[in-house]
Amino acid sequence: MKQVATGDNLSMISKSVGGDEKGVQSALSMGLPMIMGSMADTASKPGGADMITGLLGQMGGENPVDNLGGFLGGSSALGGSGMVNSLLGSQMGPIQNAISQKTGLPSAVVGQVLAIAAPMVLGYIGKMSGGQSMDQQGLASMLGEQSKMAMESSPEAAGMAKNLMGEVQKEKSGGFLKRLFGR
Repeated sequence: MKQVATGDNLSMISKSVGGDEKGVQSALSMGLPMIMGSMADTASKPGGADMITGLLGQMGGENPVDNLGGFLGGSSALGGSGMVNSLLGSQMGPIQNAISQKTGLPSAVVGQVLAIAAPMVLGYIGKMSGGQSMDQQGLASMLGEQSKMAMESSPEAAGMAKNLMGEVQKEKSGGFLKRLFGR
C-alpha cells in the first residue's frame, strides 16, 4: 500500500482532491491504517466478512490498485464515500478531523482522500485473497495482521488511533479502536 502514496499515484490523487502532495501523502499514511483497522474489526464481527465481501463486489471487478487513473476518472470512485462511511461509521468525523488537524488539509479534502483510500484498501485485500472468498476467521485474521503492520508503519496513525480511542472510551465504548489495541 506504500506505493499508493508515492510518485504518479500520489500526483493523481492530489490532483483529484485538489490538495497539495505532501498533505495528501500524510493523509493517506494516516487514513490507510485507520481504514484497515476498521476493516479488521468489521471482519471479526458476525456478518462482517459478508459486509466486506459485499463491498468488494460493489467494485464490479475494477481494482483501483491496478489502474488508479482509470478508477479516479471513472464512476467507481464515486462509491468510495459510501464505502468509507460504512467502514468507519461514527468514527468517520473524528478521524477526518484529526487527520485534517495533523495535515493542514481542509476536512472536506481529507474526506475525499479517505473516499479514495477505502476502495484502494478493498482492492488490495481483493488482491491478497486472490479473488477467492474467505471465511470470517480467515478474513479477520488476514485483516488483523495487515492492520497491525499498517499501524506499525505509521506512528502518526497509531498515535491518532490511541487518542481517538481515549476520547471514545470517555463517551461509551472503544469500538474498533478499542479492539484494535486490545484494551
